Amino acid sequence: MQPQPLDDLTVVDMTQSVAGPVCTQLLGEMGATVIKVEPPAGDNFRHLMGGSMFTPFNHGKQSLCVDLKSEDGHEIVTELVDEADVFIESFRPGVLEQYDLDYESVIERNEDVIYCSLSGFGRTGPYSSYPGYDPCIQAVSGLMATTGYSDRPPVRIRASLIDCGTGANAAFAILAAVRHRDRHGEGTEIDISLFDVAVAWMSYWISRYDRTGDLPERAGGRGIGSAPNGVFSAGEDGTDNIYVATLSETMYERLCHLLGREDLLEDERFQTIDDRMEHREVLRDEFTAEFEQYDVWELERELLDAGVPSGAVRTVADLVDRDPHVEEREMLADSYNPQTGESVVAPALPFRFSAGLHDGGFSSRPPAKGEQTAEILEALSYSAADIDRLHEQEVVFSEA
Repeated sequence: MQPQPLDDLTVVDMTQSVAGPVCTQLLGEMGATVIKVEPPAGDNFRHLMGGSMFTPFNHGKQSLCVDLKSEDGHEIVTELVDEADVFIESFRPGVLEQYDLDYESVIERNEDVIYCSLSGFGRTGPYSSYPGYDPCIQAVSGLMATTGYSDRPPVRIRASLIDCGTGANAAFAILAAVRHRDRHGEGTEIDISLFDVAVAWMSYWISRYDRTGDLPERAGGRGIGSAPNGVFSAGEDGTDNIYVATLSETMYERLCHLLGREDLLEDERFQTIDDRMEHREVLRDEFTAEFEQYDVWELERELLDAGVPSGAVRTVADLVDRDPHVEEREMLADSYNPQTGESVVAPALPFRFSAGLHDGGFSSRPPAKGEQTAEILEALSYSAADIDRLHEQEVVFSEA
């Protein structure tokens, strides 16, 4: 294999959950040596959903399981951090100061380090000491208030989008810091939080509110800004669903022509986007009646061929078992669940390089808890006797 773009970087990863592991998996799959430092019980997410929340985000890493609170364990972690190119952590503010592993302490010993603090709310501000998990951040960032139906309580997005987005942003920031160090010879501290990423992603809703004072309404499966735009039932029994979006006059005309409903083009209630928004429920009934005459997959194909943005609402089973685009794009990769010892599939990395740097598959399986503990300690010049002693004293742990 050709050299990987990040194979000269060593990353010490003291994160758990999803966001940090997403970040370090991206770095590891691009060639960085990632040492995942786990507490004696292991990453808290190893056991959730039978290992399914750990497996997709922890490829391309080595696992060192160590008791940071012990004197010897603290020495091991300090030595690793002091030799690292990148140190990423997700502790609450103030915790690492107890171990001289905060930025100010580390920079005195390793002035070139790129130190990334990833947290729920950031290192400063009145919320900085609060724990932050994806659904909680969805709530406090304004995102959850926009999701669901107007006559029901707000709902969370079921995928950990804020976690994953924060991890990807952290990887980008780390690479920008590496580029800065290459040019100017200095390390830096990065402060990134789930809250900041979520607020940034509220983007146009924030700009719209600033301009109009209008809050976004919870609209269920209905789209914004045009009609018809939203989730519609399809199929004879109406149990399938499809999202259809007509975002311009041209798209609306295409939809009407495809369905043979040119009469709607003449109806004065639907002449402009504003007219259609005013009468969107009537228009919804008209199109639902048409869509329910189609098989949902046939409808999707005909709409897309006609240039009308649409998508049949797929389940996870549809993606895994039948979607030809997922198969052609090779978006499912072989993996391994260390919690259950089973081979599983996981989503591949979502990028490809013409230079052949990465094909989306995984370079290695996720490690068992502490699986590379001995190898990592050997690289730090610990003898076999030292390693045995550290195991016996429950300073380090391993499961293979």
